[in-house]
Amino acid sequence: MLELKNISVHFSARGASGSVVRAVDDVSLSVKDGEIYGIIGLSGAGKSTLVRTVNLLTKPQSGEVLIDGRHITGLAERELRTARQKIGMVFQHFNLAHSRTIYDNIALPLIAAGKSKEQIAARVPELLKL
Repeated sequence: MLELKNISVHFSARGASGSVVRAVDDVSLSVKDGEIYGIIGLSGAGKSTLVRTVNLLTKPQSGEVLIDGRHITGLAERELRTARQKIGMVFQHFNLAHSRTIYDNIALPLIAAGKSKEQIAARVPELLKL
């Protein structure tokens, strides 16, 4: 289960004004195991920023990110890298390796996670079906 609790992400606006852009402002949501969601909205609404907080590619100024009840917001970089291996995301501008087949593109993160050939051979067809 994924939980975002009171997430806020602010950026300093460019220029001399010193103003702050509230890209994400006090957002909470939960996604149960097996649920799939898409985040939609106008350009500049903070969708990508919100999604990037799930695996802390963007760190929030306030709020908490929990994966299966575990607070990942304060993890050290090494622990965070390990936690990220269990978080699947498809980005708006994802890139496939053109020199690989679809099967091989799906297998790539499994290989990086150290899965065996047998585990990969079992998992890739499941993911293709999904």
